[in-house]
Amino acid sequence: MIYNNWQKNKEFNFRCYGTMKVINDHLVYLSQWEQLTLKVLREMIDKEGYRNEGLLKILKNSKGFFEEQHTLLEKERANIPYDFTTRYFTIVSAIHSVTVAYDQLIEEPGDPDRYETLVNQMSYCNKIIKVFNKNTTQYLKNVEKKYKIKDFY
Repeated sequence: MIYNNWQKNKEFNFRCYGTMKVINDHLVYLSQWEQLTLKVLREMIDKEGYRNEGLLKILKNSKGFFEEQHTLLEKERANIPYDFTTRYFTIVSAIHSVTVAYDQLIEEPGDPDRYETLVNQMSYCNKIIKVFNKNTTQYLKNVEKKYKIKDFY
């Protein structure tokens, strides 16, 4: 019975390990995307002002990327470890807040306050992602050590 329980825990941790590696990679990519988007937004606003077609195109493409990442994270939530549930939903909620800020900005592209809201939401989301990834990396190291997992990739 003890062996069965250990085996069950091992299988669960292997599943969580794989999911957390995937989530960690996607969140690193999302964080880089946020930084790049903020840089491009600031440059375009400084050069051309708030109302232009290129800026709206960038906003719509970037919003699509955030929606894809939000959908992916929603699908992966069943395999996250219990210790990360609250933090995970905080990230999902922050990403959703960014997409809502995108929607508001696309509706009223000439309002500078909408841009400020988007920048604040993205900065907050980026901060949470960095902390989550730091904690995830520690979790992955602990699972690798405990179950002697070797990542060959």
